[in-house]
This record gives sequence, structure tokens and C-alpha cells, in this order.
Amino acid sequence: MKQFLIYSLLLLNLIAVFALGIASLSVFLSPEKLWVASLFGMAFPYLLVINLIFIVLWIIIKPWFTLFSIVIILAGYQHINNYLQFSGKRTPEKGIRVTSYNVKYFMGNTGFPNKENADHILNFLRQNNADIICLQEVRLNKRQIFDIYNHKLSQINHMQLAHNSYAGGPLTLTRFPILYMGEIRFKNSGNMIIYTDILINSDTVRVFNCHLQSYRLGKNEISAIDSLDFDTDEETKERFRLLGGKFKNALIKRAEQAATLREYLNQSPYPVIVCGDFNDTPVSFTYRMVRGNLEDSFTQSGKGTANTYNGKLPSFRIDYILHSNKFQSYNFEVSALNHSDHYPISCDLFPAEK
Repeated sequence: MKQFLIYSLLLLNLIAVFALGIASLSVFLSPEKLWVASLFGMAFPYLLVINLIFIVLWIIIKPWFTLFSIVIILAGYQHINNYLQFSGKRTPEKGIRVTSYNVKYFMGNTGFPNKENADHILNFLRQNNADIICLQEVRLNKRQIFDIYNHKLSQINHMQLAHNSYAGGPLTLTRFPILYMGEIRFKNSGNMIIYTDILINSDTVRVFNCHLQSYRLGKNEISAIDSLDFDTDEETKERFRLLGGKFKNALIKRAEQAATLREYLNQSPYPVIVCGDFNDTPVSFTYRMVRGNLEDSFTQSGKGTANTYNGKLPSFRIDYILHSNKFQSYNFEVSALNHSDHYPISCDLFPAEK
């Protein structure tokens, strides 16, 4: 009986090892070819914890069985580094302050643009005193809360702005002179990217403000995932089929968008800063594709897990500030502001030491 229990545990451990291995490899597997692997990538932190639990169990029961989980964890060590930081890098000096924030059209939890919610966000932006602000999901017209034609925009003391030509999307605000603004639009998607060339002292820097494909889950679908409470087996199958279709569609579109963004990054004649809502975790094809040879401000100067999603689903880090190695990041932080389904992120960029 004892042997049966041990080998049953070993079988479960090997399944967990295999799942963590797929999660680690998912960053190299385009969802266009194998989209299911991306779901394992999303589950990476949970699979990691399960394998750590097995290590503790085997230390007590059969120490050499710990090797299975130890080897697979070490193989994916870099992913842990992208998820978790212990020290952080701080400086009292103020560099080029960069903030990225998906404001969800200033809806908060109300489901419609809300003046009070918008005022809270504007107060935060004013107090945060960033030099470059990248907002996602903003509408700019006279009928909306955030109105470039009235006094609200001037409250955050930025004279330069760049925004998309759609009804809603990214908005970049900066104290620095804007030299050029371009758009990257995607086929069959409302998501998009704007890029802005700004003059910092005597150097031109290209700032990409991104909002990549989301899953577009409705309230009922989110509740279904959150509770896994269904009335019948048929209902379970149907909802999971629909959810699977939405996940597959979003993952494939996002992979295509990430590849397009990478082309623009490769072609940039200037150092870059990439901000925005990637709608994907650090263990994903999207993150690996976009990051490339760029630095992640969180891994350079963050602390903890820096989860940025503030919705009903489990929280992950899906918002990023990446930058060329010309810069060094300090003071990365996630602000606990509950006025969107995302938290704002900020950091200070300094010229990298030679």
C-alpha cells in the first residue's frame, strides 16, 4: 500500500513536471501553431508552486525523487526572474519618469464612463508627476469624460500629446517636444499601437504605446471561470467550448500583433521605450517576442510580483515598461489605484552607465 501511494505521487509529480516543461517552452511556440501551450504558460506560477510542494514532500519521503522537479525548475529559472524580484533598485533622484496605465475608458466598476472615477485618475496622474504618460483605452471627444477641448487635460500639466485617430485607444502625454507620431493598426481588431518620437535633451527617443489583443470575456464568462459553477454537463461543455474559442482567437491575434510590433522595434532608428497593456504574462510568446533584446523595468528595478491586472480573474503582470539598453530603470512600482481593471505602473529611467 505504501509503495502504491509513493508511485501514485510520483505519477502526479511527473504530470506536474511535464506541465511546467510545456509552460516554459510555450514562449517559443507560436499560438498560431500550438495555442494550447500558451494556456500552460499562463498557469506557470501555479505549476511552479505545485512542483515546489512535491520537492518538500520528496525530501521527507524519497529525497532523490526531488530531482524531477528541481531539474525542470532550474531549466525555467529565467521565467521565475521575470515573475518575481526580491530587492528592487531605488534611487532618491528623479530621472525620466514613465507611467503606463490602462484606464478602461474611466469606467471603474460602473460599466460606463464616470466623472468621479476620471477625477481620481487625473489626480493620480498629476501627483505622480511623470514626464511620459502612456494611457490605454481612452476616448478623446467632447462627449466623453476625458476631454481635450476643456480644462481637464491641462490639469496634469502636459503640453504635448499624441493619440490615435480611432474613437478610443492609446494616448501618449509628454513634457518633451513631439517630433512625429505614427499608428500601427491591426486587421480585424480594435486594438492598436501608437508610436511617438520625442526629443529628450538633444536625443530622439521613440515611445511605443501598446494595447494588444484582449480575450474580450463577458461578465458571465468571467464568472464561469471564477466559480466553475455550471448547472449541467452540457452547459459546462458549451461554455468551455466558447471560452476555448475566445482564448484561441485572442492568443493567435496577439501573437501576430507582437510579431508586427517586433518588426517596428527592429526598424526603429532611435532608442525605444515600450509601454502598455500586452494582455499576456511574462511566460508567453507575446512577451518574449516583444521584449527581444530590450530591458524590462520590473526585472531591473522592481520588487515582489508586480501583478497589474485588477479584475475578477486571478491577477498577473500583463502591463509593461520595456526600454533599450541605453537606459537604466530605477524605482519601478505598481500603484494600488482601484479605478480600473488594471493598476498603473511607473519607473524612472536614467542614462545607462557606460
